Amino acid sequence: MIIPISNNILDQFNLKNQNYLVNEQHYNDKSGIQEYRLYSYLTTYFNNITILDIGTLDGRSAVALSHNESNKVISYDIGDCINNKGHIIYSKPNITFKVKNVLDDLTEDLIKDVKIVLIDIDHYETVERQIIDRLKELNFSGIILLDDVFYHPDEDIKACMIRLWEGLKEEDVGKKYDFSSYGHWSGTGVIVMNDNINFIEF
Repeated sequence: MIIPISNNILDQFNLKNQNYLVNEQHYNDKSGIQEYRLYSYLTTYFNNITILDIGTLDGRSAVALSHNESNKVISYDIGDCINNKGHIIYSKPNITFKVKNVLDDLTEDLIKDVKIVLIDIDHYETVERQIIDRLKELNFSGIILLDDVFYHPDEDIKACMIRLWEGLKEEDVGKKYDFSSYGHWSGTGVIVMNDNINFIEF
């Protein structure tokens, strides 16, 4: 699969589902500033897959990843940050929210239809690495997205995430791309693991 990508493509991409958001702030920002255009755009290259959104927070990434209605998004967080069970976000038909540790569910059966995994959690590298290592053990095939990889304003977190990224060797995890210019200003890393997905940059 070849996926063309550029800021022009992403900035002209039609985002949707804003009505489901808990917080619309920054959702419509341009690529390279915020990541939601990139996330939504990538989902259009897959149909009838499962997407794992690890780190729900207020659900903006889950909504972005639910752009292609044929796909199912499972969003995990160890705490409930939305804290409003009556919010319209819970009525989005192709999103399931789970308040639990994804590592408790990360099995061969769970990932058999998964092609995109977003990891946006505490950014202290340990759990991120555990998730990636588990995906590798399970022979995951697809795209892994990492947020806040290079330029986090907290110096400790920045050091952790840079160490994580540099410690992920291509011979072990697969092709790596720095997509910060297309995703989030604090750094978006993309890994293609065990799959023939290639990006063409314009």
